Amino acid sequence: MIKSFRTSLAVVFLLLMSVVFSGCSETVKNNTEVPFVVLNDDAGSFKADIYYWNVINNKIKETNENLYKIPQKMIVNKESYTIFPIAWDGHNHVVLPSYLEASDKFNDFVEKADFYFEPKTIWGQDVKLVKSDEENRYKLTLIDDGKTDEKEITIPLHTFKGEDGKEYEATKCGTVTSVVKTSYGAAMLYPCFTLGGGKLFVLKYDSASESIKWQEVGPIKGIELSPSFPPLANHTATIGDNFIVRTLTNPIKVDAEKVEFKKMNIISDLQKKYAPETLNGEFPEYIDILGSYNDILLIGIPVHKAEGTELYIFAVKDDKLIGIMHRTINDIEIIDTAGNVVSKYNVPKAKTLIGENDVYFPNVNGMD
Repeated sequence: MIKSFRTSLAVVFLLLMSVVFSGCSETVKNNTEVPFVVLNDDAGSFKADIYYWNVINNKIKETNENLYKIPQKMIVNKESYTIFPIAWDGHNHVVLPSYLEASDKFNDFVEKADFYFEPKTIWGQDVKLVKSDEENRYKLTLIDDGKTDEKEITIPLHTFKGEDGKEYEATKCGTVTSVVKTSYGAAMLYPCFTLGGGKLFVLKYDSASESIKWQEVGPIKGIELSPSFPPLANHTATIGDNFIVRTLTNPIKVDAEKVEFKKMNIISDLQKKYAPETLNGEFPEYIDILGSYNDILLIGIPVHKAEGTELYIFAVKDDKLIGIMHRTINDIEIIDTAGNVVSKYNVPKAKTLIGENDVYFPNVNGMD
C-alpha cells in the first residue's frame, strides 16, 4: 500500500511539474512586453534608453537603463555612421558598431563589429555569414548551445531567365542579403535585379552533404522588389524559418522551407485604417520592416511632416494586429485597435533627430 501511495505521489508530482514548466514555457513564448530603445539627448550625451511596450495592456514601461551610448561626433556626422545596433535579439545578445559604447550592465552581452559601407558580415539568429575576398565565397558559422560550427562555402553559379526573356547569371546581378538557421543547416535569401525586374531566390545549405541548392521564390506576380529599398538584412525580419521581406507595396512572408511566399495584405489595410495621411502625398510612404521579437512582427510606416518625421509602428502576431505605437515629435502614443489613443508618454525627440527615426526594435538580422 505504501509503495502504491509513493507511486501515485510521484505521478502527481510529475504532472504538477509538467504543468509548471509548460506554463513557464508558454509565458516565455507569449511574452507580450516588447523591448525597444529610444535615442535620448541628455545634455549633449546621447543614450539608447530602454523601454518596454506591453502590447496587451497598451502601456509602456520606462526604465533607468540604457543599452549603449553614442559619442556626440557620431550624431553630428550621421551620414558616416550608423547609430543603431547592427542586430539585437532583445534579450542577451547585441551586435554594436565598434564606435558605440555599451553600458556596463549589458557589456557582457555585446559583440562589437566594424561597420563597412560595403557589407561584409550578415547576422542572423545563431548564424552568421562572412564574405570572403574571393568571389562568391563565405564563411558560414552555425551556433548551437554556445558551440560554433564553421564552414567555408561557395555559392554555385546559377542562371535564370528574366522577365525580358534573357538569360542572367544570378551571382552577377544579386547577392545574399539575409540568412536563417534551419534544421538541415541554413537558408539564405538572394534577391536579383535586372532590367526586367526583380527575382527572389532561397539558397539552401545542407550541413550533411555540404551542398547548396538554388530555388526560386514565386513567381512573384503583382509584387515588385524595390532596387532602391532591397530586402537587406537590417530591413528583413525572421520568425521561425520565415523571412519577412519588404516590397514596393505590402511585405511578403517567404517560407524558407517550402520556398513559397504569402502577401501580407493586412499591412496595407492597417495603413488605410490607422495612418491614411500616409497615402495622401504625391508619393505614398513605404512600409518598412523594423524587426521581430519572439513571434511578434514589427512594421513601420514613416510620416513626413513639415515639423519633422513621425512613425507608426504596428505589432502583428499570426497575421493579426495586436498593438499600435505612434512616435510623434513630442511624445509616444499608444493606440488601441479601435484607433483611440489610450496612453501617452512625454518622450520628445532630440532636436538633431527631428527628421530621422530615433526608435529601434529588436531584429536578429543585420549587416555590418
